[in-house]
Amino acid sequence: LESKRIALKKEINKIKVYLDNTKKKERSLSNEVKDLTQKITTREELISTITDEIDFISDEIASHTQEISTLEKELEALKTEYAALIYKSYKNRTNDSQLLFILSSDNFYQGFQRFQYLKQYTQYRKSQGDSIKYKAQTLQILNDSLAAKKISKQDLLDEKKYEQEQISSEKEKQETLVKKYRQKKQKYIAQIKRKQREERKLTLQIESLIRGAIKKSGNKTKNFALTPAAKALSAKFSSNKGKLPWPVAKGLVTIRFGKQPDPIDPKLTIESSGVRIATNENTKARAVFDGKVLAISKNPQNGILSVLLIHGNYITVYANLESVMVSKGDQVKTKQALGTIHTNRITGKTILKFQVWKDDHKQNPANWVYKM
Repeated sequence: LESKRIALKKEINKIKVYLDNTKKKERSLSNEVKDLTQKITTREELISTITDEIDFISDEIASHTQEISTLEKELEALKTEYAALIYKSYKNRTNDSQLLFILSSDNFYQGFQRFQYLKQYTQYRKSQGDSIKYKAQTLQILNDSLAAKKISKQDLLDEKKYEQEQISSEKEKQETLVKKYRQKKQKYIAQIKRKQREERKLTLQIESLIRGAIKKSGNKTKNFALTPAAKALSAKFSSNKGKLPWPVAKGLVTIRFGKQPDPIDPKLTIESSGVRIATNENTKARAVFDGKVLAISKNPQNGILSVLLIHGNYITVYANLESVMVSKGDQVKTKQALGTIHTNRITGKTILKFQVWKDDHKQNPANWVYKM
């Protein structure tokens, strides 16, 4: 729970840095609401995690309190018993009386038994003293641990209160922005439709390139015909599912894979063939796995570039690049730079469009990339 809380706080900080980096630019209302919605969602998840952590610590405090109560009773009983032993020993405190007790035996066997009794009695008294010492030390450790847990719980309660105040402020701002959106709804819907057309156009372009490559491989089906080397690379790629590195050194997913409600107007549906990752200006897109450059495509209208890498029968796509550093047919290594991601000069946003395909079937990148 603690590691999840720390990860969520880092995610919120990433969103904050990203917002700070773009706030001086002319940002559209839709982008502003989307970014704020993502921040609120992440903060709500953080509050939920903090609540779970508080509940967990509360259970530990209750358990420790019960242990301390039981231990205190046991310690008190030991002390009472030990005091009686000491008093009894005091009454028979001289070595002469112990020696006389042994020598007054009727026979050797009785004397030996009395000697053993005195020896065991002394050992028992010592063990009782050791038990008292051990339980007292254990009690001190539990009390210290309890005090630390109470401090941790209070810190978490303070953190939860702060996050709740922040989310309240952000929701007020979100509501204000949504009211503005309602006044410009038709313009926003037109923007969404335009972006969806661009998304479909990019997807069709990628599908065409992949199907062309499948046909070229000599297979009449929708799957690649693989050489032994390509089969080995494909198997290696598949075995790294969920462990692939991010296609950027630092980034934040702003749009996820598949159909999803629009963050501003839930009645609208947006569909993404991959993920969109916001990052810093001049960031390089990098290969998530060893492979070969299958194709480099260029949008004739704006000059934006896309790089397709092939890994056996898997394809990874790196779209929205303003320049590339590789050529078709090049062999590339994991984390090798492929090109510079385009920055929109109006919004100030630097977005990488990243996709994963198996043959001509789209995959969810979040299932492949580590902690995406």
